[in-house]
Parts: sequence; structure tokens; C-alpha cells
Amino acid sequence: MRSITIEDLYSIKFLSHPQISPDGRSVAYIVTTIDEHKHEYRSAIWVAPTSGGEARRFTAGSANVSSPSWSPDGLWLAFVSNREGELTGLNLKKQKKVGKGKSQIWLIPANGGEARQLTFMEHGASSPVWSPDSKQLLFSAPIGPSDEETPDGKPLPKVRVIDRLCYRQDGAGFIHERRSHLFLINAAGGEPRQLTDGDCDNSSAAWAPDGTQIAFVSNRNEDRWRLLGDDVHVLSLRNGQPGVLRRLTDTSQSCLSPSWSPDGQTIAFIASPKIRAAEHFYLYTVTVNTKQPVINCLSRDFEGSFMDLTNSDVGDAQLAPAPSWSANGKMLYTLASRRGSTRLYAIPSNGAGKQSATLTPGDVHVRDFSVNQFKSMLALLVADPVHPQEIFVHSIEPSAEMNRISYANDDLVSELALSMPELITYAGADGWPIDGWIIKPYNFDPTRKYPLIVEIHGGPHTQYGYGFFHEMQLLVAQGYVVFYPNPRGSVGYGYDFANAVRKAWGEKPSIDILLGVDEVLKQGYIDERRLGVIGGSYGGFMVNWLIGHSDRFKVAVTDRCVSNMASMFGSSDIGWDYIEDHTETLPWKDLDSYLHMSPITYVQDMHTPLLIIHGEQDQRCNLEQAQQLFAALKYMERDVQLVIFEGQGHGLSRGGHPKMRLERLRHITDWFAKYL
Repeated sequence: MRSITIEDLYSIKFLSHPQISPDGRSVAYIVTTIDEHKHEYRSAIWVAPTSGGEARRFTAGSANVSSPSWSPDGLWLAFVSNREGELTGLNLKKQKKVGKGKSQIWLIPANGGEARQLTFMEHGASSPVWSPDSKQLLFSAPIGPSDEETPDGKPLPKVRVIDRLCYRQDGAGFIHERRSHLFLINAAGGEPRQLTDGDCDNSSAAWAPDGTQIAFVSNRNEDRWRLLGDDVHVLSLRNGQPGVLRRLTDTSQSCLSPSWSPDGQTIAFIASPKIRAAEHFYLYTVTVNTKQPVINCLSRDFEGSFMDLTNSDVGDAQLAPAPSWSANGKMLYTLASRRGSTRLYAIPSNGAGKQSATLTPGDVHVRDFSVNQFKSMLALLVADPVHPQEIFVHSIEPSAEMNRISYANDDLVSELALSMPELITYAGADGWPIDGWIIKPYNFDPTRKYPLIVEIHGGPHTQYGYGFFHEMQLLVAQGYVVFYPNPRGSVGYGYDFANAVRKAWGEKPSIDILLGVDEVLKQGYIDERRLGVIGGSYGGFMVNWLIGHSDRFKVAVTDRCVSNMASMFGSSDIGWDYIEDHTETLPWKDLDSYLHMSPITYVQDMHTPLLIIHGEQDQRCNLEQAQQLFAALKYMERDVQLVIFEGQGHGLSRGGHPKMRLERLRHITDWFAKYL
């Protein structure tokens, strides 16, 4: 056994998108690796038998692939890739130019063979969804102006004319000129038909069982660029042509992931309020064919949130896979984040009962799932604190257990001395019970005194728990004890707990965290003179807040942080919406409230040596947040360092450029080693 290293990040295989075949005999999934020489991600489809046995690579080449999708008849796999394909048909000249270098929809026979390119969309295509008869596919594609080029193909600089609040997005850049619409194409090929139009985005398409309607989510309200959040819509289809469009929800909710009941009469979906949501997602159903849609909340008293909000650094997306109906329509299978775990739950579709049965017991992090055509078998993407995610299958029976069918990371894990966290529960501010986890070095000696590093999660409405963290295991391997709590504001403990930070980001959450530190100190193996703290996003805000109100920590790292709530209102891609919702006022109406909640206000009281880490292209917490803090501290000649990562966005630590992820960890470990 050996200690985990920074470079082991390049040895981890990142699994995603488990898609079980219609007959339940195979699971297709994505395996992403890192090319250590070119510092690039490489992804391919793999297929494993559900009965056990060796998995095999299904797609070849170095081009990346994503979004595998089985045809209902089991004969084809659709996927998305930016590979170069052989041109076919009469439109060869058009195909050579249109969509070159963009991700497109591809088809490959399920029994193996050559893949063929199905779409040639100018700005690319994504999210393939098969029709029930396996003859057509829905997909999403951006529509908008072409990029201007010189005659020799070089891009020309752009003039951006902005006339709406929502005009850019972290990880995507400027989005104001293009809208995402739904298209329909024959599996045999041909020209796609555009099904939706207008100045709005459309996504999460799902076919009705009889193939005559599709459900999707879209915000078509007058205030769609001011008040974000989609509604569930249904569009009728006749001979592949769009017909009547109806909105089923009432515009008060942000809706995700619609899913049709087996009889086609009801749609299940996930939603949270557009205002004061606290990232607490509920499970709903809505009737389709009644004169007035009837909406029913199935989880009003459930303390979990119905999407994967458990933190990890081996996956960038926080997913909300569509609920899946049982064969008889009486149950819904869906993910929920609760008390440190993300599990798969079975919820009665009639809303009966307050308790929900979990199909995946244990302290696990289920990131994604799919169900076969007969609703008898599940494919699951599961991780825990000492295992990156792997593929499991689970028969839908009361006494069934999960069975693992992929072993992509076993060789690596078998080499490493990884440490399992220990759960502690303690009293936070106002006596509220708070969960936290302690990770100790592998060869822990209770007679020694260890330095402690406190990790603080972002959000604030996410949760720590049983996700795999390369970063935390790395710090433990270097001799630190790591403590990571879920202070108020975290999801998974009910709406009131998550919403408790509204208008109060710093005050009581900081008490929750410091009381947790006191609880760890009571264990007797921590050197209280050697305490460090690190956090990202809202966690970076909390680091800044803590060192502006206390000199308790000897060293700190603030990552993609918030320092000034007032300037974040206008500089963040979602600032006007998110910050107003959390402060319940506007900076020009009550600047004092904004400044009271801003760590930059207390910068004169920051004496802790501080490393500031930030992505240059971070649109969520803009670089100016880090620059303000650095300039003030450097002006006062405090011990501070700013590290800016070129071209990187808000998700650097969990999905950024591989080389930049290594460099980030090197700076963090060097900074802690210098002071602890």
C-alpha cells in the first residue's frame, strides 16, 4: 500500500452515463481517462454484461464521446461525438462545411461495427432520445448566427450586443445569440425537422409511450431572461410534424427531467420554487390529458432534495436524472440527496405515505441511473469515500442487492492507502444538530498531535458526505486530519435547514463550523496551534468570512471565492437572480446589507496567510472577486498570494484542464506545508 499522490489524478478512470439495454442484459457507459502526455481527456463507450463478466470497449479512436442511448428495439446505440466521419449522401459539399469540428449525433450497431454520423448541425447536436418505435430520434441543437471567418477560415473578432440579463454562462461563455431547440430526424438519415422555435431554450425531451407527444422543459414567459426557471410543456406530433403546444405547470417552479407514466396520462418531474428555493427539489406529477392539469407534490415532507447534490471532485456535473416509473405506474424511482448520501428511492406515485423506501441502502453516492424497458433492472453509477464511481446493477425486488459489474479503478485503489471518514454529529449554533466527517491518516496514531484542515463546501445548498475526494485523501496522505461539516445552508436536512442562510450567509454557519472544530479538538489528537481552512465558491466566501472574524486559523486557502456581494450582483452570470434571492434586497436599495454580508468589509481584520485560487474565465464567481481581496490585502502588506488559472471556469477542481488541476493541488499542498 502507498500514499495517494497528486499525479494519481491522471490514473483515475471517470465513469459516467450508465445506460442499461432494453432487455436488461448489458450496460453501456462512458469511461473518461486523462492522456498524461497531451494533458487531455479521452472518453469512450464501454459495455458490460449485467450478469457479470468482462467489460469491453465499444468505440475506438481518440475522439471524445458522450450520451450513449439504446434504441428501444436494442439494435442501435446513439451517442454524441466530435469525431470526423465518412461523408454520405448527395449533400457532400454541405456536409464538409456544416458542423465540422462540432459534436454530432452518431449511430453504431449494438452488436458492433462501424459508426455513422447522423446529424450535420452547424453548431453541433446533443441529447439523442429514441422514439418508441426506434425509427426516429429527438435531439437538441443551438440555433443562431454563424461565426464570421476570413476567406482562409480564421475566426473574426465579434461585436457583442447585449440586451438581456441572461447572456453568458459559466463553462459555456456567451449564450445570448443562440437558442437551444428540439429537432426530429429519421434514424435512417435525412434532413432533421425543427420542432420548437422562438426566443427561448428547450431541453430534456421525453417521448410519450405511444409516440404521439413529447414532453420537454422551457421558459417561454415574458420575464424569462429576468426570472430563470423552466416549465413542463407537451407538444403533439402528427406524422413527425409539430402540432399543439401546451404548458402544464404554473410558472412558479423551476422544472427539470419530465418522465411519462406507462399509460401516457401523467408526467413526473422534479422542481423547486423559482424564489426562495434553497436548492430543495421536490418530486411532482402532473396530469396530461385533463382539461386543467392537476399538479401533485409527492415529497412535501421528505427532508432530502431530489437531485444529486453530494460533492465530489471526480465529476463536474450535479445531475437530476428523470424519475423512472414502475411497470404498473404505482412507484417512481428517483435520486435524492439526504444526510450526506445520494441514494435511489422508491416513491409511491399517488403520494401516499410520508416515508420513502431506499433501494440503495448504505453510505453511498449514487450519481446517475437508468432502468431497462421492462422496469425490472436498474443500472447505477455509485461511489463512496474510498472508491471512485463504478457501474452497479440492481434488480427491482424488495430483497435485491446491488451487484458491481465494472472494475475500472480496482487496480489503482488496491495500491492506495485510503482512509474511510468517520461521521460525527454535534450541536451547532442555537443547538441545531450538525453532521460532520473526520478523515484521519491511514496509519493514524492516537498518541500524536496532528494538524487539522477544515474543508467547507460551496453552494451553499450542496452537501458533503460520502462522495469520493481525491483532494481530501491527498491531504490526509500528507499527514493532516481533515474535517468537513454540513453547516446550516446544506441540503439533505429539510427545507428550513437549507433556507436558514437567507440574508445571513456568514454569521451562524461560521459558528456551526467553529463548534465543529471544537468537537474535533475534544478528541485529543489535534494540535490546536496548527489549524488550516479551505473552501471553494460559497466555501471560499466562508473562508474569507472566518479569517475576517477570527485569527484561529494559522493558514487559509480561498478557491473561486465570493468577497463582495454588491459587485457579484452584476459580475456573476447568475448574480442578479441569485444574490437578490439570497439577500432579499438590491444593492442600490440597501447597500449596507450587502456590505454587512461581504467579507471584503472586514479585510482590515484578516491576518491569516491566505492563498487565493481563481479561474480566469470563472463566470459564476468572477475573477474580480479574487482581485478585490488580493489588492486590499497586498496593499496592507499582508501575507497573500493570488494564483490565476488561464482559461479555467468555476469547475476547475472537478472538471477543469487536467494540467491545471494538478497545478491547483500543488499550490494548495505547498501552501499548507509552508504554514502547518
